[in-house]
Amino acid sequence: MPEYLESAPKSWKCRLVLAAVPRDGAPYEDEFTLPFDRAVSYWDQIYQPLSDLNVRVTAFRSEGRVVAEVSVETEVEAPCARCLEPARSRIKGELRYIFSLRRDEQLREKNEGEQDGDEEIILLDSWEDEIDLAQMVWETLITALPAALLCSPDCRGLCPQCGVNLNKGPCSCRNESGDPRFEVLRKFMENQ
Repeated sequence: MPEYLESAPKSWKCRLVLAAVPRDGAPYEDEFTLPFDRAVSYWDQIYQPLSDLNVRVTAFRSEGRVVAEVSVETEVEAPCARCLEPARSRIKGELRYIFSLRRDEQLREKNEGEQDGDEEIILLDSWEDEIDLAQMVWETLITALPAALLCSPDCRGLCPQCGVNLNKGPCSCRNESGDPRFEVLRKFMENQ
């Protein structure tokens, strides 16, 4: 078993049964919880789950298509981007998927090279009566993860010279004024 999740776990069994989506355009809704017990490696960051993954699926029919909106919510912990102390975040995300059983969708896309706005239409085989949502739940989770977490908005981070956590107190480094990359410019100004 891999140490980190890098794709949807095989234990995530979640399906959208197409027959359950009303033909009159009324929404079908489902909520469930998936086990989220291993860390995720993404954005060069390790996200440790603190709760199971809450999932909400809303689906409806429109113009011969099934539109599914997948929402996720959970809490994760990762090192603070400034001080490396543990930082927690409640994450929420939502993505929309459009499915079609119509063959003319495939022909139209090939001929016109267009999609429905920025969204790609996922073509289903005519014999499919359910959609495996595990990969879509994974995509929604991954896109909701923040690139960097902070333990607090006013985190002072680490001293760039000695590495002391400045949130816990000042360090004993000599306070050099200015950026050392501008030393030549400072000397030039002193000689003027």
